[in-house]
This record gives sequence, structure tokens and C-alpha cells, in this order.
Amino acid sequence: MGSQTALVLLLPGLGDALTASPLLRGLHNDGWTLDAVTMHPPVSAYLEALGIVRDITQLPLRPTALDALACIRGLRPRRYDASILPFPATRWQYALIARGVGARKLWMHEYGGAASAIAMTTRNARVALRGGQRLSENLRLARALGLPPDPNELRYWIPESWHAARIPGMLGIHPGSMAWKGNEVKRWPYEHFAALALAQAARGRSVRFFLGPHEQREAERAEQDFRDHARISIVREPLVEAARLLAECEVFVGNDAGFSHLASGLGVKTLALYGMTSEIRGAPVGPAVAYRPSLCPPCHDEGLRGFECVRNIGYRCIARDIEYDPVREKVDELFEREAVEQQVVLEGPYRLYGKAYA
Repeated sequence: MGSQTALVLLLPGLGDALTASPLLRGLHNDGWTLDAVTMHPPVSAYLEALGIVRDITQLPLRPTALDALACIRGLRPRRYDASILPFPATRWQYALIARGVGARKLWMHEYGGAASAIAMTTRNARVALRGGQRLSENLRLARALGLPPDPNELRYWIPESWHAARIPGMLGIHPGSMAWKGNEVKRWPYEHFAALALAQAARGRSVRFFLGPHEQREAERAEQDFRDHARISIVREPLVEAARLLAECEVFVGNDAGFSHLASGLGVKTLALYGMTSEIRGAPVGPAVAYRPSLCPPCHDEGLRGFECVRNIGYRCIARDIEYDPVREKVDELFEREAVEQQVVLEGPYRLYGKAYA
């Protein structure tokens, strides 16, 4: 197509931004001029490192109506050819911003309710949800836009400057997740991560214990837990530097969080731990194992504003059903294996606005 302008709204976190790779790669390869709206600083850092976006407007993490109006007022004069909402964008407020900038056409998924009603006030295209890994939803949106196929479309697009040579025997661990909308309940207990780091160091492996701005309490504990262990280093660098240190790891283990997706995207053999979220819907793309041994079905609903244990059993799926010894064994197995690959499921069951879809 070429010489077209698009505004891409990447309002969720880094892991979700990575699943928009088919769209970002397709738009760039097709010659579109891209601007973006974000809310999370790591997403802005990711786009800046890719170097494909002309301008980034970053909203506050909890934007007010005035913030949204200011964003719309600043972007509307640019008269974009397309306003694009990659999946997931289930909140109607996201659709309102995408509609408000006044692009010639709005592209998004079919969420129903207020979001679809807003879309119908302008020229629009809404692509049906069909489940599978989140990246597959954005691949279908890219197809609807007419973007050309790409041999790497089922891979995350990671900035080249973030890659680094592997250090054999290096283990990366991230015990946290984004502390937003209750995401903390997705975390495997810190004590298990700390024990894993100590056990791996005792085996002679080097360990990098990654901690972000949302893990202040864990950082204070880690400083005490690892103060006499030369093989364990605590990494609290900004994302750009942390990504390069992560890329040097041979194996990584973490929660269902953006850092696990980044690790697999960097080619690190990754063990991602899942509880209330679906290991199919949210599996990292690349050399990864999505581990969810719980018999309690995933109850996370992508249309809700927070995370709640629907059976009120204290998030047993992540807190108790994932036991320490099997995780330790799987980490050892990843060190022994030459390669691992997580299959990308293109369609499958999912939950939205309190309803399950098969």
C-alpha cells in the first residue's frame, strides 16, 4: 500500500505489545508511517528501540478523561488513514480514544457492547475473535488490513540492539509482574524463586535475579537473601540494559509477565509459570515451555478490569498447585536440552466479559 499513516494504540503492557508484532512488522514492511499511543513506559522503550515509530504519545498509567481528551486533541489534526487497536483492547475507553482521533478508518476486534457501538459511529472494520495465542488475533487483524505475509509473522519482533551472545550456564529469574489491575496475584511465591536461585547457584550456575520497579518489596528481600552469594547478581537496570543482560542467559524462569515473553523473544530457553491465566492464550512465543499443572481451569477474563479468584480458594492454581520440585527439575531439563519450541496455537477457547467461548 505504502505512503499511508496509521496510529497504533498499544495501551496494555510489554507482553501484549510483543503480540502486536505481526501488525507492527506488516505495517513497517508495507511502508506505512506509524505513530503510537502507549500507557506503560516499557512499551514506549520497546517502540523507541525498534525505531519504526515516528512519534509516541504516552498517556499516564491511569489516564483521566482530561488526559484522553488532550491526547485526542493533539492527534486529531494529523488525519491518519487508519487508527488501529491491537488485541487485547477490551475496554471501551480504548475504542473511544481510537475513534476520537478521527482517522479515516478504525481497525479493531469485535468486542461487542460499548466498544463496538463506538466503532460503528465511523467507518470501521471489526475482526472476530477466534482464540488461540494472543499473537494470532493480531495476525488476523493484519490480514484484514491487507498487510503482506511475512516468514517471521509468528515470532515476536525484538529490537536488534537488545540481542546478545549467550553465556552458558547462566540462569535468569524474574519473580514479579506488572503491579497494575491486580496483576500481582499471577506471581508464584517469592520464596520459591529465591530457593531456586540459591539451589542453582549451589550447583555452580550463575544466576541473574531480575527486579523491576514493581518489585520493591522483593528487591529488599533479595538484598538480604543473596548478600553472601557471589554467583547471584541482582539486576535492577532500566529495560534497555536489562534486556541485553537477559539475552545473555541460557535459561530463564518467570511468571506470566512481559519479561517472560521478552526472554523467549530473545531466544532464551524460557519456563513461564501460569495460574489463573491460560497457558494457551498467553504462552510465550519462541523457545519456551508454558507450565500450568493446576486442575482448576483458567479463570482469567480478558474483559474484566482486575484479577479475581472466581472460586475464592486463594489463587491455589499459582500459589500451591505449582510445586517447587517440578519447577527445579524443569529448569535442569532446559539446561540439558539443545532446543525447545512453544507451538503457537492459532485458535482455541477463551473468556471475555464473563463468558467462555470455545
